[in-house]
Amino acid sequence: MAKKSVPTKAKNTPVRKPAPKAVSNTASTPSLEPNGWRSYAIAVLIITALCYLPTLQNGLVNWDDDPNITENPNLERIGKGASWGETVANIFDLKKGAVIGNYNPLPILTFGIEKAIAGDFNTTLIHFTNLVLHLLTVLLAMRLLFRMGLGVWGATAGGLLFGIHPMRVESVAWATERKDVLFAVFFFAALLYYVRWIKSEDQGKRTRYYVFMLVLALLSLFSKVQAVTLPLSMLALDYFYRRPLNFKLIWEKTPFWLLSLAFGIINLITLKAQGSTVDDQTNFNILDRLCIGAYSFCVYLYKLLLPYPMSPLYPYPKPLPIWVYLAPILFAAIWFGVWRMWKTDRRIWVFGALFFFFNVMFLLQVLGAGQGYLADRFTYVPYFGLFAIAAWYFDQYAKEEKWKSSLQIALGALTVIYAIWTVQQIKVWKNGETLWSHVIKFEGKTNSLPYWNRAQFYRAQKKIDLSLRDYTQAITINPTNPELYNSRGKTYFDLAMAKNPNDPQFKETIQKAIADYSNGIRQPNKKPASHAELLINRGAAFGALENLQAAITDLSEGIQLNPDNKNGYFNRSIAYYNSGQLENALKDYQSYLKFDAYNANVWYECGMLYRALNRLPESLTSLNKAIELNPKFGLAYLERGRSKAQGGDKASAQSDYMQAKQLGVSLTSKDIEMLNGQ
Repeated sequence: MAKKSVPTKAKNTPVRKPAPKAVSNTASTPSLEPNGWRSYAIAVLIITALCYLPTLQNGLVNWDDDPNITENPNLERIGKGASWGETVANIFDLKKGAVIGNYNPLPILTFGIEKAIAGDFNTTLIHFTNLVLHLLTVLLAMRLLFRMGLGVWGATAGGLLFGIHPMRVESVAWATERKDVLFAVFFFAALLYYVRWIKSEDQGKRTRYYVFMLVLALLSLFSKVQAVTLPLSMLALDYFYRRPLNFKLIWEKTPFWLLSLAFGIINLITLKAQGSTVDDQTNFNILDRLCIGAYSFCVYLYKLLLPYPMSPLYPYPKPLPIWVYLAPILFAAIWFGVWRMWKTDRRIWVFGALFFFFNVMFLLQVLGAGQGYLADRFTYVPYFGLFAIAAWYFDQYAKEEKWKSSLQIALGALTVIYAIWTVQQIKVWKNGETLWSHVIKFEGKTNSLPYWNRAQFYRAQKKIDLSLRDYTQAITINPTNPELYNSRGKTYFDLAMAKNPNDPQFKETIQKAIADYSNGIRQPNKKPASHAELLINRGAAFGALENLQAAITDLSEGIQLNPDNKNGYFNRSIAYYNSGQLENALKDYQSYLKFDAYNANVWYECGMLYRALNRLPESLTSLNKAIELNPKFGLAYLERGRSKAQGGDKASAQSDYMQAKQLGVSLTSKDIEMLNGQ
């Protein structure tokens, strides 16, 4: 028999790095992390924690933190008599729980729990929780890399990239993005159980793992709608583990597809109700949108290597520059390269590309939602796919002695660079001033939004001169925006109300507020809610000038435009009271309480009006409620004492008078006589 010849390798043939080995469902396949992995994981977590410690000194920012946290009506009621059952029901209610069109009740619930623990919103606790969740996500991501066959150095490199890459900052340092780090914890935990499910041959264990995955998927979806990509990410892992591509892979994930579909529809409904899906600002056509999607995809790839610039806001450029329309060419070239990788079985490349694309594709603004075409936070989970590619190659070359030291030095240098970069970026999120000043550095005087939001921050800090300066700059940039006139008008109104009504500048400042409200009303593109608020605010300003008829006219028109504006009822009740229309004033307070049943001051006002109308039982009921909501409400005790005295219950009235006096309320001579039993 002739001897078979052994083929020789051509001299100039390049040596290809081996593709990752297939993982089969056999007991011999390693399913646990390598020995000593905990030490490397702890080191990564310590480095990540040190980088993010400065977040604990940060406050909240006026960029969604107020509606999600400090002004969230479902959280305002915690500690004010609302039961946890009612609070949780409202948070998870599709209508009451949606915030700015987003349905992510689980992060909102965690803010509520923190408020209950601290007694109020504690920013250190909020940021600490975000950091802990980020560390958990890093740990889970590292374990997934281990389960994908990487050694300790590869998983360490991947963990460091996931932990301290500067593009992580927005998701961790921004309190509102609790939803990012929370959904990611459940997301990666579900993927880890999925790997166990793939590998296990024990049917009992497989059933338990499947149930765990479903629970984790549900928790992830309740945290952020971005979790709808979980079954697609499972498919990417199927490819990596060489599971045969057939209908079974789709069918076995049926519950996950159904959950993703349900939550996707829910969020489309809530976004539509908010008006976030209406592209009435940019009016891009479908071709524009597809080009924007391709461009965003390419920018995210570029920022993986050079994360600059990083900004909380990336407004749409108008008109779209030429490179946006050229982006589909690069997009197609990238996927041609991925196809070539698939053909040559470069499994890690294809997995990484698929994982990245599956998790970012719904965020590419092909269907516009929001004010920008990019967001750093959108890469929080998707970048894992790209980090996995880098980690796999680091792991392969780190096994070779000639490369090991050089790679470790390079990883150390990159860690230092990214750590410094991350710490600097965290400073941007310290407060509203630092945030919007950072945006202004990139936007200059081309965009009114950062000036508007920085003005809002200054107004909240009582820095009225700085606030008015920025509002004026915003109006100069965008003179047809009614919201800007409304905001500056409210600032003038606040400034006036801080003055004595006898001060000559009081009337002058109120007139400036009225002028701004009137300018806002005259703008052509007003939404009904904005128009209503302008009228209601102008009505309040007329009321401050004691022009009660004009006040009632504006307030009534505003309420007619938006019957859900509770401040309209509150301000009109004051105007009715000052004009002697007590019954109408009482009706408006009652309407207000339908929106905010936990406002002790309004219950007190109702009690006072009921007493003035000699409806004493109802007066006592209202005042009892005010005191229940605020046991230290001295004026409510005083008014309840007067109601009791007016009804002949002098002994009980004396007790309330005494309580009011102990709480520092000044009594009239008639009250003192009643207190002394005269």
